Amino acid sequence: MSPNASTSPKTPLQHIKPEVRQIAGYRLTSYDCPVKLNQNESPFDVPDEIKDRILNAVRNQPWSRYPDSMPMELVAAIADYASVSPESIVVSNGSNTLAAVLLSVTVGPGSRVVMPSPSFSLYEQYTRVHGAEPVTVPLDENFEYNVGALINASEGATLVIVCSPNNPTGTALSRSDLQQLLEGTDALVLVDEAYAEFSGANVTTMLDRYPNLIVLRTLSKAFGAAGIRIGYLIAHPDIAAEVLKGKLPFNIGFFPAAAGLEILRHKDLIRERIASICSERDRVFAALEALSGVRPIPSEANFICMRLAEPGTVFTRLVELGVLVRDVTGYPNLHDALRVSIGTAEENNRFLEALNIALKEN
Repeated sequence: MSPNASTSPKTPLQHIKPEVRQIAGYRLTSYDCPVKLNQNESPFDVPDEIKDRILNAVRNQPWSRYPDSMPMELVAAIADYASVSPESIVVSNGSNTLAAVLLSVTVGPGSRVVMPSPSFSLYEQYTRVHGAEPVTVPLDENFEYNVGALINASEGATLVIVCSPNNPTGTALSRSDLQQLLEGTDALVLVDEAYAEFSGANVTTMLDRYPNLIVLRTLSKAFGAAGIRIGYLIAHPDIAAEVLKGKLPFNIGFFPAAAGLEILRHKDLIRERIASICSERDRVFAALEALSGVRPIPSEANFICMRLAEPGTVFTRLVELGVLVRDVTGYPNLHDALRVSIGTAEENNRFLEALNIALKEN
């Protein structure tokens, strides 16, 4: 043995970055419940006639060949929907993937990434995976953004990530507050608009004025296409070109590309479904407000976060009654909260009935 060789036990895990070994990772426990309201999915499936058109579109394609490195027909359709130039668009298999890609091309050891807290847990997770330091800025007592604190924290930072409407609280960053943030920092500002269609917000019109703005969108929520995994990033073309360098080629198969393209052709149907979900959200919020011991947080998304005296007991009882919501008690400042996605009217009624039972028994 070499005199310089270590005598400590060797393990393959020593080659995994310490930053990665120290994080828990993203996990979601599976439950068998007929009413599933835990992942902010659309309650409306893609209609069979649209599915048939998608299947017909891919049936005769050669499955032994690689898809296009970037499906430009889909890019053009997304650009048309978002009213931006195709050169501003990067498409990938899910918006979460694009958040990770953006981090991969912008940060590393010594970098700082600013984000509100509580917010979507993957922001902090992937910041650490890339060796950067996450800097969390608490939301205020009403779970609204503290823009001044975000600006102060962004001094010397590479990236600020803001989810609006925010997951898991449903609160949104106003246009004027975003403008203040963009003008108050030299960092890139990523606005994750996964739930934007439910709030009516649209910050893409600010891209021409603020080249440090990057917008993240998805077909998973409002478009009811979580299963096909299509997300897209919108940025100044120079930024988009650099992000594209970090994205793996061929990571959108021709099936999801064809599905996304066909779904985007049915904007009227999507708008009807968004209106239905928003109407149900308002109805469910009013019903929750009327319940003793329940404090719902006003939401601009397709879910509602509610605060309870005994969230763990209520969650368990809801599962027993066949209704699955999301336990968010592990998030900072949400130790007393559960989050419920907005489903169909029937599913929402089942949830409210089960919640009433659970509260009376508690």
